[in-house]
Amino acid sequence: MTARTPKDHEEHFRALMAILNGRGRSVADVVEELTGQVPSEETVLAVKNRLEMAAESGEQVDIAAVVKSLDEMALKWA
Repeated sequence: MTARTPKDHEEHFRALMAILNGRGRSVADVVEELTGQVPSEETVLAVKNRLEMAAESGEQVDIAAVVKSLDEMALKWA
């Protein structure tokens, strides 16, 4: 699952309309779908930060890879 910023105003408008019509999902919901577990607040915050960094640089983000790397880091530090 990847995320990126809209490529133009039309795509941005369609995304906003989808969110306003209840089709948007929270970061926590997406992480839970990927992992099968309710994520911690720290995990949600880390994913949100990564998404914001990607939006600023215009790159795509593989959310599953971000979550996997967070899990691997947590295991190393445990």
